[in-house]
Amino acid sequence: MKKHKIAWMLLVATLFPLAMRAQDRQRAERINAQRVAFITEKLQLTPEEAQRFWPVYNEYRKKRMKLEEEKARLVRSYSSSGGSLTDEEAEKLGDRYVALEKQQADLLVEYHQKFKKVLPPKKVLMLYKAEKQFTAYLLRQIRDRQRRDAPRSRR
Repeated sequence: MKKHKIAWMLLVATLFPLAMRAQDRQRAERINAQRVAFITEKLQLTPEEAQRFWPVYNEYRKKRMKLEEEKARLVRSYSSSGGSLTDEEAEKLGDRYVALEKQQADLLVEYHQKFKKVLPPKKVLMLYKAEKQFTAYLLRQIRDRQRRDAPRSRR
């Protein structure tokens, strides 16, 4: 009986993270679908523009998210240190963070040129505005959900 219990616990311990990752993937896919609909509506993309734009934009987002993830890892690394980094370690983390910020800026410059090749200049500007609006929309959703899910005693 004890062997079955251990086997069951190992199975649950193995499957739970997989299920959580699957939920995260589904959530990310849902958010991405919302982003596509939001940007398409805000930019009023024609079918031809959409066909040219989305591959470029998706490539840009993928590269941008990779840089964001690396920045998040740096921040977690600093946070998990409890502030006990040496000056040398802190300098390396800070320098790497700034280098990643520069890479993001360089990426935007690169893709700004690519966006201008597939969209009229006004729609490129609208894209930047739509991205900010979508981020604000997501943050509002998160805030509203947190308020809704907060225990009654905190209200």
